[in-house]
Amino acid sequence: MKNSRSILMGVLTFAGLLVLRQQCYAGNDDLASDQMQASIDWMAELQKGGGTGIALLVLALAAVLFVIERLINMRSSNVLASPEVVNVAMAVDPIEGEDAAKTLYQEKPSSFTKVVNHMAEHNEYESSEIVEMAGDLAGRDIESHRRRVYSLGVVATLAPLLGLLGTMIGMIEAFAKFSKLTDSSEAALVLGDSIGKALITTAVGLIIAIPSLAAFHYFKVRLGSLSDKLEADLDRVQRAWFGKKVR
Repeated sequence: MKNSRSILMGVLTFAGLLVLRQQCYAGNDDLASDQMQASIDWMAELQKGGGTGIALLVLALAAVLFVIERLINMRSSNVLASPEVVNVAMAVDPIEGEDAAKTLYQEKPSSFTKVVNHMAEHNEYESSEIVEMAGDLAGRDIESHRRRVYSLGVVATLAPLLGLLGTMIGMIEAFAKFSKLTDSSEAALVLGDSIGKALITTAVGLIIAIPSLAAFHYFKVRLGSLSDKLEADLDRVQRAWFGKKVR
């Protein structure tokens, strides 16, 4: 009987330990699930950043607008011309082809046809002077595109600096609140919450700066490629018009 009771007690004890173990794991699973489901309302947290948060939102909107503007106005067709148009421009008479060049520019507006039209309008000048004026005009068009690309560089520079400024202001406010609390548990909660809010601005600043910087370098490289191609196409036209007299 004693052996039977001992065995029964052992079985009940083991079963109790199993049940307790399952309850502990279930509680841990629920906690992990709650932690995984927790999310950050970035907009709400950013609004708590005050003026810095508003400035970051304005920068983000500006970056989006700059990218859209560059995608529209820096298309290849706005700078270069198709091979067919280049061939037509090469066939224009440099002396009597002013009307033909003007028509070509009106039908196929681009930096290329603009320069060709300018060359035809000033056909009374020496060939070397016409080539120099064409280079200046093409350079001004490319420089105009380059200045607009630098707007993205400004956004990429300002965004992390504004984010850091917001974080520093938030940290100062957090420690100011912390110094006025006497309850250590409450102070820890307040400090953790305040620091979390402060770091949001830095994170948002980097989120804005990284794609802005990537877009800046993309458009910069693309503009260099378009500039080289424009120079090559104009050189073909100048050689067709003036031959060896260009050099």
